[in-house]
Amino acid sequence: MGYVFQPNQSIAVNLNRILSEQLEKALESLENPGQEKEETIHDVRKRIKKIRSLFRLVRSDLKKKDFKRQNKQYRTIAHLISPVRDATVMCKTLEKLQQTYPDRISSSQYAALKKALVNRQHQVSSQFFEVTATLQTVADGLRQAHLKAPELCQRCTGFSVLRPNLKTMYRQARKALQVAARRPSSDHYHELRKEVKTIGYHTRLLEPIWPELLEAYSSELKQLGELLGDDHDCGVLAEEIETGRIALRAKKARETVLQLLDEQRTTLQQQIHPLANRLFAEKAGELVGRYCQYWKLWQTETRYDPALEHLQTV
Repeated sequence: MGYVFQPNQSIAVNLNRILSEQLEKALESLENPGQEKEETIHDVRKRIKKIRSLFRLVRSDLKKKDFKRQNKQYRTIAHLISPVRDATVMCKTLEKLQQTYPDRISSSQYAALKKALVNRQHQVSSQFFEVTATLQTVADGLRQAHLKAPELCQRCTGFSVLRPNLKTMYRQARKALQVAARRPSSDHYHELRKEVKTIGYHTRLLEPIWPELLEAYSSELKQLGELLGDDHDCGVLAEEIETGRIALRAKKARETVLQLLDEQRTTLQQQIHPLANRLFAEKAGELVGRYCQYWKLWQTETRYDPALEHLQTV
C-alpha cells in the first residue's frame, strides 16, 4: 500500500503496516541485491530512514527504553552500510563537479581522482558484499529489529498521537536552520539535512489529507534535501582529500579540486536558505494546527469505519 496513510485504517494499523512493509522490502533487497549492488544499499538506507521516522512520529506514545533501543538498533545498521554509500556518492560528486566546472579541471586531474575514487568504491563494495560478513550482519540486525519492534500506538488513537511529535520535529528543523544560518559548518548543515529528511517522510505519510497541497510541499522538501545532500557530499569528498585518505600527487590539482568543492558548496548554500526559510516560515503550532484540521476533514469525508478495518485484518 506504500508509505502513506490509508483512510480506511486507524493510525495504529497504518503505522504497523508501513513498518512491516519497509522491513520486508529492505530484507528483500539485501537477499536479492542483483547487479546494481550500490543501488541496493541506497534502497536499504532509505527504508531505514523511513522506519526511524515512523518511530519519531509516535515517540511520545512509546516507552523511553523502547524508543532508544529501536533508534540505536537502526542507527547501528545504517552505520554498517554507510561506507558503501559514501564511496559511491564521492564518485558521483566528482562527476557533478566536472560537469559544473568543465574548463577548470584538466582531463588528467579528473582522470587521476576518478581512478582513485572508483578503486575505493570497488574495494568497499567488494568487502561488504563478498569478503566480510557485514551483509549478513545487516540482514540479521533487521530481522532482530523486526522481531523486537514494539506495537505502535498502543495507548493513543487519532491525530493526538501525532500532534506533539510533529511539533517537536518541526521545531527541531527550524532550530537547525537557525544554527546553520548563524554558524555555517558541515556538521550544522548535515543536522539540518537530517531534520528535513524526517519532515519530508512525515509529510509523505500525511499527503492524503490534502494531496495537492502536501504533494507540492513534499516536492519542495525533497528538493531542499537534495541540495543539502549535495552540500554534504561535497564536504565529505573535500575532507577525504584534505586528510590524504584520497591521495592526489599533484599539489596544484589538490588545491584546484578543493577550491571548486568550496565554491560549489557556496552556490548550494545560496540556494538552500531561501527555500528552507519558506518551508519553515510557520511556527510549529500553526503548521500542526492546520494539519489537524485537514485530518479531521479528511476523516469526515472518507467516513472511516472501524468495522471495515476489522474485516481487513481477519
